[in-house]
Amino acid sequence: MNIEEVRDYCLAKKRVTEGFPFGEEVLVFKVMSKMFLLTSLTETPFRLT
Repeated sequence: MNIEEVRDYCLAKKRVTEGFPFGEEVLVFKVMSKMFLLTSLTETPFRLT
């Protein structure tokens, strides 16, 4: 799985938004303003929190 697959999967869910509240390197997905997934766009290996 890569970042584009994760992004597509998350954004397919209802009421999901994405943003960068912690800077340009950390992508955050939220449901109704609650964080549910964070990932770094620069770290290797690719990890999800």
